[in-house]
Amino acid sequence: MDVNAIEQWQSGDIVIWEKHIGIISNHRNAKGISFVIHHANPIQASYEEDILSDFGTIMGHYRVG
Repeated sequence: MDVNAIEQWQSGDIVIWEKHIGIISNHRNAKGISFVIHHANPIQASYEEDILSDFGTIMGHYRVG
């Protein structure tokens, strides 16, 4: 669950924080860390954002295979 181990994160992976869940995007920031597609608030249907490393402690990282 190390966000800096960029080879471990693939688009479509599911990431879970304590009170949030997201799907790993195929886009990455300048450091190579994956963006996350997630539901940010009730007004916003979906959102792709660079939050993997700063949204909180990652509780789970899953891949459906």
